[in-house]
Amino acid sequence: MKNSIFGLLFLLSTPLMCQIESVPQLIDAMQVKHRGSWFKEFTFTQETIRYNQNGAVRDTAIWYEAVSYPDFFRIDYNQEGRFVIFRNDSAYRYDDYKLERSSVQAQEFLLFKGGMYYRPQNSILDKLKAYGYNTDEIRYDNLNGRKTIVVGAKAGDLDTKQFWVDADHYYTVRRISKTGNSQILDVIYSDHKRVNGGWVEQVVTFYLDGRLLQVENYLDIESGEVLDAKIFDPKRPLKSWFK
Repeated sequence: MKNSIFGLLFLLSTPLMCQIESVPQLIDAMQVKHRGSWFKEFTFTQETIRYNQNGAVRDTAIWYEAVSYPDFFRIDYNQEGRFVIFRNDSAYRYDDYKLERSSVQAQEFLLFKGGMYYRPQNSILDKLKAYGYNTDEIRYDNLNGRKTIVVGAKAGDLDTKQFWVDADHYYTVRRISKTGNSQILDVIYSDHKRVNGGWVEQVVTFYLDGRLLQVENYLDIESGEVLDAKIFDPKRPLKSWFK
């Protein structure tokens, strides 16, 4: 009898019995899983491969990137002095170390890559709605053989804005949205690597209206060191920060 009771308690406590039925429940589950343990800052080298209309490689470049959650991100391109700093939902673009232009630009990827582990739930919900996700629509699905939780669209709908979360590890594995000219941009995050209490995707694949557009390979992933705040300072950006 005792063994039966313990067996029942075990089954009731397993994730299979805890179905996520709302976005607030999903955010809560993600934060319970990772808040307090997910790394705050990391750097990596990115191999960026772009493809032409025929599916052939158009060009390949190496970029150097730094992230500080929840709001800061920087990309240095393979031309000295050419980089972009993202802060909150603004972008500052530089050429020859001089600010060329700034603009309002939603940085959804910062939220999905790890920013949500550093924000209160209400702030995350507000951002999701501001970014155009239907937070009343949530369901289960599968991606590459893994169970996922999908927010924003019904089953079979790959046109509506949505994001997919791995149902076991609670990190984002897919985002679908529309570009300014109504093309469908489908982004797949894969080959996740365990890093200092969190996860980092090592491959990001972009499809535009079903056509392979770009592949990003993350290399030399490093976390644990505190990054210099000037890396992300648009007024006095640090010139040389990567190895």
